[in-house]
Amino acid sequence: MTKADNSETLRIGGWIPPYASGGTESASTTAGPDALRLAGLPTQHLPALQPLPGRSRRPLLVLAGATALAVLGYGIAAFVAFGDEPPRPPEFALPAPPLASPAVESPPVSLYPSTPAGDVLPTRDIRKVRVETTSRPAQASATPSRTATTAPAADPAFTVGRTVGVGVTGLTGQRLRNRDFVARIEADSAAKGLTGQFLVRQGLADSGCVSFESAEYPGFYLRHRNFVLLVERGEPTALYLSDATFCPAASGGGFALRSVNYPDHHLLVAAGQVRLVRSTAAQATPFRALSPI
Repeated sequence: MTKADNSETLRIGGWIPPYASGGTESASTTAGPDALRLAGLPTQHLPALQPLPGRSRRPLLVLAGATALAVLGYGIAAFVAFGDEPPRPPEFALPAPPLASPAVESPPVSLYPSTPAGDVLPTRDIRKVRVETTSRPAQASATPSRTATTAPAADPAFTVGRTVGVGVTGLTGQRLRNRDFVARIEADSAAKGLTGQFLVRQGLADSGCVSFESAEYPGFYLRHRNFVLLVERGEPTALYLSDATFCPAASGGGFALRSVNYPDHHLLVAAGQVRLVRSTAAQATPFRALSPI
């Protein structure tokens, strides 16, 4: 056997198996049965050889898993740290606002409709021009002019033939009225109509005096009885005719009414009631004629 055959390292077909990490290995550990069979060597006496363990892939798998876990952890940490941060506006320069243009006064706008083309506007204000061409020429006797006249003043006198209201001088808004056939001084609102109207007649007992006939009850006259002024039906008796006759005497801006059959008695108003009281004309109530209402 040659020196090469005696070598501890078995050469098979000129191929030397790779050395193990710990040095050289025998042919029984480096060459498998397949290799010996290919070399033409007998293999029946060789023990069963175990294949060399190959290089393990576990470290690569561990490294890949650790890398994946690291990437995943970084992603989770980045999401927690920056997930709630509001989005930042883009960092770029905003354009400068445009310069305000100088104010330009707009022309006045008319609310009136525009004048059609071709029309001629008046050169003067027609409201200030007196129209003379359309006026009718004056005539000599066109319309008779009316002269303003003032209403005649109320006549306080008791003129025969007049229908009047009997008021009291200085007491406005009140007058004499027939209230249940008793003569009373009351407000004008209560004395409206015929109840406060009387017709002045010539004195029944003296033609120089007057008598007052009721407009509400014709044939009824004002008369005093028991010194109270009443409205009673006329009677052809001397007593009634005298009781219904009064002689006016100017006094206090009105007329004091004196009784014919009691020459020293005059009518006097007290608390709305009219009574015949002994008095002078100056002490009596001054009555005056009023327009009917």
